[in-house]
Amino acid sequence: MVRLISDFDGVVVDLSERYYRVYRWRLTQVAEPEQALSPLTKEEFWALKRQKTSQTDIGLRSGLREDQLPEFKQLRDDHVHRLENMVHDRLIEGSLEALTTAQSLGWEVMTVTMRRYSELDKILQLHPVLQDIFPGDRRFCLPDTTDRNQDFYQKPLLMGESLARLRPKATTWMVGDTEADIRSAQSHNIPVIAVLSGIRDRQLLAAHKPDFIVENLWEAVQLIREQVAG
Repeated sequence: MVRLISDFDGVVVDLSERYYRVYRWRLTQVAEPEQALSPLTKEEFWALKRQKTSQTDIGLRSGLREDQLPEFKQLRDDHVHRLENMVHDRLIEGSLEALTTAQSLGWEVMTVTMRRYSELDKILQLHPVLQDIFPGDRRFCLPDTTDRNQDFYQKPLLMGESLARLRPKATTWMVGDTEADIRSAQSHNIPVIAVLSGIRDRQLLAAHKPDFIVENLWEAVQLIREQVAG
């Protein structure tokens, strides 16, 4: 049996609307009443986000002054992961079909995500069909008390803890959208497919040498089918 380990954000769920709404709100909170701003379009903002452009640069491009940047950055940290903002998260096109296809093939499907428990529970409530795809013993996330600030180092540890609870599988694949996902798979000798549907662009993903880069989870599942059959 194939075990498919999927990241959640950027692979199953699109975060761009939430991040963009919080970005626009932050501008209104920081700017002075008559201050001329140049807000980025959603496409511009998300392209910069996927390139790991700093909050400082995004703020300056948007017309903020340097003295306004600390508050702009702090508001991001304080608000972007609030549960009330997660109502803007949406399923990525084709992700549900990809997961149900994997299940129909008899694959074991699980998610390992840097969401905290309450954050994962929130999106599962909004999209109940995901509760069947990722039952309780196939969801691995962070406790609500975890300080999440080092994904590149924390995600491999979470992956190891998750795998330790499961029986080994001869064929295991990881699908993710960040450098942390790639490192997590590589640190446990798991082949990894990076997808372009999430929070990193092709150039950044390629620098970490995943086994494959595809557009989305649907393409990843089809690729795994080909690899397993071959």
